[in-house]
Amino acid sequence: MNDKIALVSCSGLSPLGLVVRAASVELALENENIVAACITEYSAQPNNCSPILDDAKIVTITGCGDDCASVILKDKNIAAVKNISLDHVVKAYELNPLDAVRLDEDGEKAVVVLKKYILKELENI
Repeated sequence: MNDKIALVSCSGLSPLGLVVRAASVELALENENIVAACITEYSAQPNNCSPILDDAKIVTITGCGDDCASVILKDKNIAAVKNISLDHVVKAYELNPLDAVRLDEDGEKAVVVLKKYILKELENI
């Protein structure tokens, strides 16, 4: 995984939205070839997106079935190379984050699990 990768993650106001954002931002801080992109910025700009996406492989990180990040990018004619859905991962580990404002115990555990899962998925792009 040497190419620049932009993680465009869920920004939903749910506990899993918080977990997904935390995992994406932490991965960006820990890996120099990963950037965390702000989906709200892309939603707010009428005709363009940030240059951060110009030279990166775009990966959407989904927190729920609505897949808002992918929908917003598709509306901007921006294609992601991969969409990673994470709600099933949290369920598989029997984690149930309950706080949308601060990471609770299950939220912290979910961030660790999701980071590992995302990194594994990024190996295949």
